[in-house]
Amino acid sequence: MKKITAEMIMDKEPCEDWTEERVRKYIGKGKTLKEILEIKEVSEEDRIWCVTRFLPDKTNRAFAIWCAQQCRTDVQEIKDYIKVIKRYYAGKATDEELMAAERAAYGAAHWTADGAAYWAAERAAYWAADGAAAYWAAERAIMRKNQIERLLSMIK
Repeated sequence: MKKITAEMIMDKEPCEDWTEERVRKYIGKGKTLKEILEIKEVSEEDRIWCVTRFLPDKTNRAFAIWCAQQCRTDVQEIKDYIKVIKRYYAGKATDEELMAAERAAYGAAHWTADGAAYWAAERAAYWAADGAAAYWAAERAIMRKNQIERLLSMIK
């Protein structure tokens, strides 16, 4: 499997926290995508960012669709948008269909987000912020762990 070097990563313009020196510290003379995903000292978000920059387009699309399908939502427009994305990447939906589904999902998500923001503020008045923050941090950690596992299975 191809080795990814620090130079290759720097060419992808990582955020300013990732200086060339810091990248070299973890990448050394080069690592495979699998090895990069397994660097425990680097955040899961950063490992995912790095690996997806080097995956073939088809694999990135499949990963993006898988991630979208993990969303828990009752908003039909968002579910429909995910279906259209799958069809689009398979060459079975037009640009116009994709844009229409995106607009519908965005509009529905906007109103849903407004409602969610209201209820989150309402609950915050009753719940300790630490408890809610810990819950969402745990949810996010599980999501990222699942994404890492999915990417590992996709690059084997």
